[in-house]
Amino acid sequence: MEFVCQKESLQAGVSIVERVVSTRSTLPIISNILFEAKKGSLKISANNLEMGIEYSIPANVTKEGSILIPSKTLAGIVSKLPDAEIGFKLKENNLVNISYKKSKLNIHGLPADEFPQLPKVKEVNSFEIEAKVLADMLKYTIFSTSTSEEKHVLNGVLFETGRVSSDSSNLRLVATDGYRMAKRGEKIKNLEVLTSAIVPSRALSELLRIIQGADEGEVKIIVATDQISFTYDNSYVVSRLIQGQFPDYRRVIPKSSDVTVTVNTKSLLESSERTAVIASQSANLVKIEVTKGQMVMSAQVPDVGAVEEVLEAEVQGKDKITVAFNVRLLTDALRVIETDKVSLELGENLSPGLIRPKDGPDFTYLVMPIRTKEEVA
Repeated sequence: MEFVCQKESLQAGVSIVERVVSTRSTLPIISNILFEAKKGSLKISANNLEMGIEYSIPANVTKEGSILIPSKTLAGIVSKLPDAEIGFKLKENNLVNISYKKSKLNIHGLPADEFPQLPKVKEVNSFEIEAKVLADMLKYTIFSTSTSEEKHVLNGVLFETGRVSSDSSNLRLVATDGYRMAKRGEKIKNLEVLTSAIVPSRALSELLRIIQGADEGEVKIIVATDQISFTYDNSYVVSRLIQGQFPDYRRVIPKSSDVTVTVNTKSLLESSERTAVIASQSANLVKIEVTKGQMVMSAQVPDVGAVEEVLEAEVQGKDKITVAFNVRLLTDALRVIETDKVSLELGENLSPGLIRPKDGPDFTYLVMPIRTKEEVA
């Protein structure tokens, strides 16, 4: 194996795939990155047996071949290389010679024969979606997944296709951790596939790193019984699916509300963040009191302090309502909403609250309220 490539391209590829390398596996070989040099390109791969990524970069290949290089060593070296042409040459005993300008170094590699190849998902159910649309849908949902290993079904995002009577979209991404839920829908052209799959949030986070900022191009998605793959430009991401029954999210979305409050998104976010400074000292609890023409957010923690934020608001419904939420869950949603205004649909008797962008994308964010001492009394 012998090739030359640009440092910038090499670092881009290594930084993308090395994030999935497992450092705690009982199978030491998957702590390596696979280099495969073929005519005109270098394919860089990593596989942790749950998910894997292939990323191709341009290369001037004079001799085809493959080699495994320890991930930690490779990433450390590549990040320190100068911005120049980088040469790789495989020598005897799996020794990899790396040359740059007038300098060189050697790394001990391993034969690629025993490295687990990334599976190619059988193209039974497949569809395509614009990369920028998928990136936007992931941005609106992925933060709501659970990080608890006890709730493995909630550790991923539900990909659901097909039309339902209560929804105009034909692709829906849904995520929940049991305390809040985010649902983002889109109408995708020529989407005929009917499928439902729970995709691990970690795989989607890595995919988002690849496609975020994309102005053009489509992602091809192939869904099988236990695997899913995403192909975009020069990258390929494959992951196992999470097996289990995802919660019936439609049942928890309130069909009506007592009050609908419309406020400026930026103002509400800034007020939430200021309120969180106090609320974070004790359970993140904030009270929201809505009266005609305004919304008041407040938090009070003994021996810490108190805060009260008053926002102008358009209010429809009851004259007055008070509800309490975890402020962190509110700010998470407000940070991804880009419309000028946002609507809060609130109810009494511990009914979930809903946040939706005003005149924006198909996004519904549900957050469970917190029972306060006054309500218990």
